[in-house]
Amino acid sequence: MVSLGDERQHQGGYFFDLEASINTSDSEELLADQQAALSADFDPPFRSIATTWCIVLELFIVVGLEACVFILPVPQVCSVTPSLSCGIHPYSIIIYLHACVWFIVMLTDRYYYRQHSVSRRNGYLEFYRRTRNIRRTPFMVFSAGSAALAVVMMLLQDYCTDDAPCSSFQLRRIHFIQILISLEVVIVLAVLILYLVRTVKFNRKKSSPDVHQDDLMTSALQSQTQNADIGFRDEDYLDEVLEKQADMIRYLKQHNANLGRKILKLTHQLNAQTGQPM
Repeated sequence: MVSLGDERQHQGGYFFDLEASINTSDSEELLADQQAALSADFDPPFRSIATTWCIVLELFIVVGLEACVFILPVPQVCSVTPSLSCGIHPYSIIIYLHACVWFIVMLTDRYYYRQHSVSRRNGYLEFYRRTRNIRRTPFMVFSAGSAALAVVMMLLQDYCTDDAPCSSFQLRRIHFIQILISLEVVIVLAVLILYLVRTVKFNRKKSSPDVHQDDLMTSALQSQTQNADIGFRDEDYLDEVLEKQADMIRYLKQHNANLGRKILKLTHQLNAQTGQPM
């Protein structure tokens, strides 16, 4: 069963929540591109995705957080003594910085979602699927890390109330926080680098939208026929085909709706010029 809409998967098929409407600004941009694509003398215009700068910015922010985690506890930088105090304990500063980074990552996640939704409406369905889970990972990792950090903070408050070692490995409170945040940073950096590489390759390739690449769907249908001939049924492959078909149908529905708006707009302009009523 295939239904059209967002990205939630249920047993027995893919279900998608229908998008109620397309923003006016996005519709105008799509209509302009599709008007050029209707001409046989032009290839469909390539629409790059403007997330590269945001990925690089997020990389610098995450690296900065990791640097602060190890620099702030240094006594010469931010001592807990009154004479060299930063105002509050370095332990607290790191917690506040982590919360600020989480908020920034949440904003970038919404920005990625916005840009990829526009890219999908432009017909780049395969790139949307290939980066869908990657772009979500940083926010999920920092959200899970924030929950784990809250638990660790309470445990440290109960069992490690001062700066003395509180484990058999001679670890202090700040060390536990450094370990936890470092794990987050390692995972997020790996994912962001992969996301950046795929985004840069996509923008450099400048491919036409998937709906104008007949070889994509043709190869999928041929592979499905070969599997049927030898009596083999790959459930994962069939799910992938269903998802691709659902994305393609959703895009074509949006494409037809945009063309309908363009026709109405042109008809209104023509009637206004000739003085005929609608």
